[in-house]
Amino acid sequence: MTEETLINYLEFLRTECLRHSSDKIVDENQLQLFKLEVDKFKFLFKKSELKPIIKQKVNTIDFDLTPLVRNKWFSFLIFILGNGWSRNHQNEENLAKRLLLLSEKIEHTIIEVKTLA
Repeated sequence: MTEETLINYLEFLRTECLRHSSDKIVDENQLQLFKLEVDKFKFLFKKSELKPIIKQKVNTIDFDLTPLVRNKWFSFLIFILGNGWSRNHQNEENLAKRLLLLSEKIEHTIIEVKTLA
């Protein structure tokens, strides 16, 4: 992976964050697709031979969204016990907000990488 490829991939991930958060609600399918893209990026990034300072900057991005993902059975149980739709809806809105913050962090990292490249 070159610096140019890194920047392009980060731009793509940033765009995906914005796309998934644009409607303010992120469902589990969208989240899983995004996580697959992040995993692919991490694999390629790990194999790259970029400058250590660039790797350090990119490694500051926290792509971990798992604390917000719950087991489907647990979500179903909460739904059955009452007020499940509003809780699930609120979790999706919170995830959309986190994706928006992640897009901002990626944008700042892109600027830093461009200055270092």
